[in-house]
Amino acid sequence: MIKICPSCRSTWAGGMICEDCGGALVDPYADASRALPDGVWRYIRLQYGARRGMIVRVLAILLAPVVAVVLARRALALASPWSLLGTAGALAAGLLTWFLLHRAAGKAVRLWVLRRGRLNRKRLARALLRRPGRALKR
Repeated sequence: MIKICPSCRSTWAGGMICEDCGGALVDPYADASRALPDGVWRYIRLQYGARRGMIVRVLAILLAPVVAVVLARRALALASPWSLLGTAGALAAGLLTWFLLHRAAGKAVRLWVLRRGRLNRKRLARALLRRPGRALKR
């Protein structure tokens, strides 16, 4: 669990005392931490999003060989020329599984963590509602 030091505004992955300034660490959901600036909350969101992305990437590393082995096992039961093609396809499917999950984890972290809070919703709504070729009025 992430904890915040209210005096120096650094974040820690647990503990009771801040190692930077010696202040007491507080829980991010405590009443004392609600008055902290938005930069602290952005950093916490970044940390949780990065962890979520790492978990999905580990899932990709573990799932890709399973997909390749299961499909290769089924392909080896086929006749001679088809078993080689099936095994090659199984290896390609395993690599594709890894690539897609790895890529999706990176895009999800960038989309939901790094860009969150930067988007001006009014400008986005105007940009979505305007017709192509027509300039926005300011």
